[in-house]
Parts: sequence; structure tokens; C-alpha cells
Amino acid sequence: LRVVPLFETVKDLRGAGAVIRKLLSIDWYRQHIIKNHNGHQEVMVGYSDSGKDAGRFTAAWELYKAQEDVVAACNKYDIKVTLFHG
Repeated sequence: LRVVPLFETVKDLRGAGAVIRKLLSIDWYRQHIIKNHNGHQEVMVGYSDSGKDAGRFTAAWELYKAQEDVVAACNKYDIKVTLFHG
């Protein structure tokens, strides 16, 4: 079963990179992704809660930073990533 983390609130978005780094640092999980999902992690970022929390401009900035952090975390472990927007 594939794990697809969802980050939506500003607080969650700010911690997204750290969560993905922690998840991928777990050897059995990383090996599961490599063997069963072709080395590919999916991550979802949400808009409604962050927009309500902080307003559109701040939410857009936090979404951008979260995506950069998630990509960097995946790159650290040589894992491909697809970001879904919801």
C-alpha cells in the first residue's frame, strides 16, 4: 500500500521537508519505495486550509517553500517525487 502524505495547513507545509526526510530515512520504507514503486514517492499539497490559515499570498509562498523542501528531501535519498495539488 502506497503512503501519500498530505500537507495542507501552514504548520504542516512548514514541516513537510522534515517529514519526508524522516520517512525516507526509515530503511525498510525507502527500500519498499524503491522495490515496489520504482523509487517514486507521491506527496500531496493542499490549498484550502493554508489559504484559510494565512491568506492567499502567504499560503502561496508556504506552498512553494514546502514543495522545494520536499523535492530536496527526495533528492537526498535519490527518490523521484510527484507533487499533487489539491
